[in-house]
Amino acid sequence: MNFGQVDSSIIKALAGIVGESNVITDKEKLIDYCGDEFPQEDIRHYPDIVMKPANTEQVAKIAALAHERRIPVTVRGGGTGLCGGCVPMFGGIVISFTAMSKVVEVDTDNLMAVVEPGLTLQDFYKAIEDTGLFFPPHPGDEGAQVGRRTLDEDAPSRRELEHRVVV
Repeated sequence: MNFGQVDSSIIKALAGIVGESNVITDKEKLIDYCGDEFPQEDIRHYPDIVMKPANTEQVAKIAALAHERRIPVTVRGGGTGLCGGCVPMFGGIVISFTAMSKVVEVDTDNLMAVVEPGLTLQDFYKAIEDTGLFFPPHPGDEGAQVGRRTLDEDAPSRRELEHRVVV
């Protein structure tokens, strides 16, 4: 595959989107974004840059720039997954959703919630329990984020089996 490279002009443009304090390019800090909790170390790959957007508009701008320059993008929650889903296999940009951690809405009439992908399960459980609802899936780590792994990959849990729920 022929991907574009993250150079100083790209770094400057990305910093202009999220602010310099939300950009990581230091190799010693990038190691934390090479993979998740998957035990096989040889699948880990360094990203070229990590972005920490605060809202969907910033995510859209990052994605548009990456698309325009053919730079690979890997999304990441808390890195608590066990399947290597957040490994930036081709380098490029890692978008970390840790700064996007709000409950947008809990709709008790329709039994649904709208949340940002960086919301921790602990905060999600509290938000829905405050409305009298219950969310059965419980992958075991309440510090995990709701985003990618928990919902996209249907992270298994004992509570799901007890209540016959599939997300």
